[in-house]
Amino acid sequence: MVRLSVAALEAMTPEERLEVTMLDIGHMGVTEFPKVILTCTNMKYLSLAGNNLTSIPRELGNLVKLKHLRLYCNNLTSVPRELGNLVNLDWLSMHRNKLTSIPRELGKCMKLRTLSISSNPITRIPRELENLVLWRSFRIPYSSESEFSVVASGVVDRVIGMNTFMDIGRLCAQFLQA
Repeated sequence: MVRLSVAALEAMTPEERLEVTMLDIGHMGVTEFPKVILTCTNMKYLSLAGNNLTSIPRELGNLVKLKHLRLYCNNLTSVPRELGNLVNLDWLSMHRNKLTSIPRELGKCMKLRTLSISSNPITRIPRELENLVLWRSFRIPYSSESEFSVVASGVVDRVIGMNTFMDIGRLCAQFLQA
């Protein structure tokens, strides 16, 4: 993995940027999405975690080789539906943002195994996400102190802050709405 500043990435030649497959620009105080990332078309791993990003460009959906995307701990209020174009995406972490919804187009990411969206004020999960049957983990918010994970079989793997399995059933029904 390469940990670079945005300035160092911008100083690279276009040919050098094509060689970048893993990039960590996390926790660097970035406030605007570095457009130069979009020229790294062979990118497989990208971390922009722990910055102060408020938006992600829809062109990020053009990085179709991307397998692992970390956007957690930013100030995102939405993410573009074009993330659904990331057909090789295996891991998407967007927890601890300000997301109120997630795009239904993520249901097209059939290789997605881990989706983390806890600690966001999300009120509804799109039904299209039910198509993602190969999840390792699916974390959604319940309250500020609790979350749960669903594994591939649909069995609850980990429960924090819930008293009964009835709570889990009601929670699933609440979030998996049409």
